[in-house]
Amino acid sequence: MLPKKLSLDQAKDTGLAMVLLLLLAAFFWKIFSLVLPAIAVLVLTMTWPAAFGPLARVWFGFSHLLGGIMSRILLSVIFYLVATPIGVIRRKRGADAMQLKLWKQGKDSVFLAREKTYTAEDLKKPY
Repeated sequence: MLPKKLSLDQAKDTGLAMVLLLLLAAFFWKIFSLVLPAIAVLVLTMTWPAAFGPLARVWFGFSHLLGGIMSRILLSVIFYLVATPIGVIRRKRGADAMQLKLWKQGKDSVFLAREKTYTAEDLKKPY
């Protein structure tokens, strides 16, 4: 999904990201002929940042798409690596946090009856 409207700062950020990519490519791949295009892109970014508007739309659209996909993947991985084992261990140990076994045994309520009268002091210091 491509963004409809971008600011001049976003176009400038895209130009600076292109400069960084060119410089990193020159450094890691030892292609030092990319330094001159990096300088040219930097000068263009500083003088006319609106030139990177169309590229910025694609760049930010891609980042939005990638962020939506990666957040779902990371949250799923964290859930299955953290929450699922904890739940399995608690179930194996017989933990019943919701008191489902008591609820199914009889007709009485398993909710705790709290007969406390709250005062103004309780609202000032709730913890």
